[in-house]
Amino acid sequence: MLRRSLLSVPGDKEAMIAKAQSLAVDSLFFDLEDSVSPQSKIAARALISQSVKRSLFSAPFISVRVNARDTPFIADDLALLSGGLVREIDSIIFPKINSIDDCNWMDDQLASVEKAAGIAVGTIAIDAQIESAQGLQNVNQIAGHPRVISLSFGPLDFLADIGAPTLHINESTQAIINHALAQILIAARANGIEALDGPTVDYKNPETFERSALTIYSMGFDGKWLIHPSQIELCHKVFTPTIEEFKSAIALLKDYEGQGVIVRDQVMVDAASIRMAQVVMSRGVAAGFTL
Repeated sequence: MLRRSLLSVPGDKEAMIAKAQSLAVDSLFFDLEDSVSPQSKIAARALISQSVKRSLFSAPFISVRVNARDTPFIADDLALLSGGLVREIDSIIFPKINSIDDCNWMDDQLASVEKAAGIAVGTIAIDAQIESAQGLQNVNQIAGHPRVISLSFGPLDFLADIGAPTLHINESTQAIINHALAQILIAARANGIEALDGPTVDYKNPETFERSALTIYSMGFDGKWLIHPSQIELCHKVFTPTIEEFKSAIALLKDYEGQGVIVRDQVMVDAASIRMAQVVMSRGVAAGFTL
């Protein structure tokens, strides 16, 4: 599964949902949480129920972001899934997860929905959002839950939760964000799941988006959330090796062929270097390059 790009589509915006049908994005999620005001959530559920049919969308992976467990909206979100939407999606994005108890609770809720819909229990995955100090503290347990297929970071909610006195991400807050990102990445990799970055909200500034995406791609993240279709192409460019990088990785793997250490272009190459080349190769193959 390749999810370099995850585009958020507000659940109460009919025109945006219609436009999303033809977008060449790896994953779409229809939002019932932050991008939908409390007074619009009922209308959003009705619109999503009517509009989200898997066959209508080009994206290979479809999700819905429900509201947090401790909100008055989650029961109606789950009822929406039970009404048939569960057959049209691959996962739910579960925001503000604080502990494994939240995962277990949602696991039980989804099992009830799946049984009612007549589909196998465990069919619907959980994309877990880490947005609090408590969630970050418990991230390894969260990542190990059998329904969880990814961890993603919500930087703005996280900064609010830790009491950062700012309205924007800035140089002073970047250090703690980088710390959180590193913990999320390590927990994801230790448990064999995806690591995804949150959105860059300044969508009219592609340079800002590219800097952010390049940073987390270099760290080892799999993909990034998007809030506007204009970010899709640049996101795919950043999270896909160039054909030159792909060919170089293939050539390195062929030259090495199980040897202990070789010297290539005056650089020592050992097993660790080969594992790095295999990462580049696998990302290229996932993006459609041929060996």
